[in-house]
Amino acid sequence: MSDKRMKFLNTHVDNLTMAEAVEEAKSLVLKGGRSYVVTPNVDHIVKIEHDRLFREIYEGADLILTDGKPLIWMSKLLGMPIKEKISGSDYFPEVCKMAAREGLSIFLLGAAEGVAKKAAVNLMKKYEHLKIAGVYSPSYTFESDVKEISYIIRKINEAQPDILCIGLGTPKQEKFYYKYKELLNVPLTLHIGATIDFEAGVVKRAPKWVSYAGMEWFYRLLKEPRRLYRRYLLDDLEIFPIFWKYRKQSQFLAPRSCNILGVDIAVTNMKSVCGYLTKNLERLRGEYVCVSNVHTTVMAYNDASYREVQNGAAIAVPDGKPLSLICRLRGYQGAQRVAGPDLMPEILRISEKEGYRHYFYGSTERTLGFLERNLRERYPELNIVGTYSPPFRKLTKEEDEKIIERINAARPDFVWVGLGAPKQERWMFEHQGKVNGVMLGVGAAFDFHAGTSKRAPKWMQEFYLEWLYRLLQDPKRLLKRYMFSNAQFIWLILTGH
Repeated sequence: MSDKRMKFLNTHVDNLTMAEAVEEAKSLVLKGGRSYVVTPNVDHIVKIEHDRLFREIYEGADLILTDGKPLIWMSKLLGMPIKEKISGSDYFPEVCKMAAREGLSIFLLGAAEGVAKKAAVNLMKKYEHLKIAGVYSPSYTFESDVKEISYIIRKINEAQPDILCIGLGTPKQEKFYYKYKELLNVPLTLHIGATIDFEAGVVKRAPKWVSYAGMEWFYRLLKEPRRLYRRYLLDDLEIFPIFWKYRKQSQFLAPRSCNILGVDIAVTNMKSVCGYLTKNLERLRGEYVCVSNVHTTVMAYNDASYREVQNGAAIAVPDGKPLSLICRLRGYQGAQRVAGPDLMPEILRISEKEGYRHYFYGSTERTLGFLERNLRERYPELNIVGTYSPPFRKLTKEEDEKIIERINAARPDFVWVGLGAPKQERWMFEHQGKVNGVMLGVGAAFDFHAGTSKRAPKWMQEFYLEWLYRLLQDPKRLLKRYMFSNAQFIWLILTGH
């Protein structure tokens, strides 16, 4: 996955130029493994809206490139302009050039009998030194023929291509690959639709000016009206309500803030915070969220470096009721408490429906075990992609790089950090831009939801006494914190700071 991936409508796209996308393809081949590329157009976006498997395939892609001028126009209207239209038919020749230059081999799978062979001949004439590892044109109903599927997999693996190019049409090509990808020993797979026909010369592609004008769909409709009229004139019209749906959902702006003892505390509520984080997820990747209370605010007042950490967050929400009360006393009537232990289940509940991925960093292995078990029971559809309990010491540079690589490899959307203040906030600050997910420092929320520590009753929370409940539970550790922090906080507020 590129570091320029962003949320777009009901999927994601990698916001790259053609040159950048070709370099990504090269990197994926050299990395090894089983990577694949998809190129969403209007028709694909409509399919993603209703086909859960197709959506899953797209979410798992290593490279998602935007095919279609209408999507480029929509990205501009949404205020998140995509750099360049990169259709499969334009991308494939550029990848062939790179493959010829780097000595990489290609396998063509798709098109009618003999067409893939013709395309291979044309490609080798066009790109000197291009290696064609093999070609195969399957029967029209091959996906229901177990013997032919076995033959295709064996033929591809025996050819040992660096790049597999599948031109079977959408969604057949994507679903075939996704079902059998673990059996295919190919570093990179491209899904290229009608491109094999274009390269063979059996189907003529729209002139460049037609493509540039965003009318390639109309050109194809005129060529094949009986096959394509339903897709283009009926089904794909749903793109307009889809655009409107996600346009409205993208309009969540950062809340106003109220400065309390030098810390910018968000004037917000639970619904607004959840909306802001989920609807701006792609923009916020690599950023972090501070869940601030009286103690952290006083620490920030006394320590300029920690104040920088608090104010460096994408948003600092008022975990403690006193902070939201002060916001209201200063004229921000909509301010409400957003406690970390309450924010976590709200995001997790939304995630069951939206498929967001979660990683939990911090606490002990025992607590993480209980936490994962409890969350899976409460949220059966929740996608937990990893947990890690760091040692109770500072990690070496090598250890830190390894765990960040591990977290990013899991592709989380949200990284929950439970190290306690101020350690968790400093950790997030130090890893800003390194972790490819939104980091949230929620402290004791791990213990509460794991069941290893009990939270104060609701009535104590409502009467601003949660701190007292926690003090009674752990007086040795918390006495100094609450006695000094709370007293200093009250004094500073009363003296007009």
